[in-house]
Amino acid sequence: MSTKTERKPRQNLTQKIVSALREQIEGGKLVAGDKLPTEQKLVAEYGVSRTVIREAVSGLKAEGLVMSRQGAGVFVLKVVKNAETLALLSENPQTISSVIEYLELRTAMEVGAAGLAALRCSPAQEAAIYACFNAFKKKVVAGELSEEEDYAFHLAIMQAANNKKFLEFLKLLGPNAIPRSRLRIQAKLPLDPLLEQRVLDEHQAIMEAVVSHDVEAAREAMSNHLTAGAERYRALARLVQVM
Repeated sequence: MSTKTERKPRQNLTQKIVSALREQIEGGKLVAGDKLPTEQKLVAEYGVSRTVIREAVSGLKAEGLVMSRQGAGVFVLKVVKNAETLALLSENPQTISSVIEYLELRTAMEVGAAGLAALRCSPAQEAAIYACFNAFKKKVVAGELSEEEDYAFHLAIMQAANNKKFLEFLKLLGPNAIPRSRLRIQAKLPLDPLLEQRVLDEHQAIMEAVVSHDVEAAREAMSNHLTAGAERYRALARLVQVM
């Protein structure tokens, strides 16, 4: 019995599934609003493990092509490609320069937004921030991919700033703003529980400062998080480039 398929590096299998599903979306076989086949069906169709399918779906989420709906499944998104947003949304976050540019842009925006969130957030918005953090923590504790929850947490902070332009801008950047999973797969690295815990701790510091209405602490916590993120992304992106 041949074991050729089983011995293929998992990241190559993941990229293969990402490419196959992306082709179906871009080719119109799957359109906005369509639900992806279940994990079980994809496993059977492509002959790979559940882990490979989950990483492939995470990659599609990072590209802004699909999103999860709790309890319903994973659905294809409408891809916005107009003249004003095409260049930004098509940036390749796998290069060192692009990753750092994203982080610098986010720092300029999100540090101020965190301060405003600490100043202006309502009880309902505080509850939303707690909920996003707890969803993030649940994934980290379970040893699962957490980029989607990471992004949702930052959106909750932007919402709490009570300036819709902050929220609109982070939505414009989309999941590409957090390319951790894609870079990790490209660098052929496993999920790092210690790194994920550090990222979670940084988010907890942001949350605690915001809900305590400590403007300076919120700004500092967000700045520390994004600065540390830049260093992590530099390390990952360099590994990608030398592969």
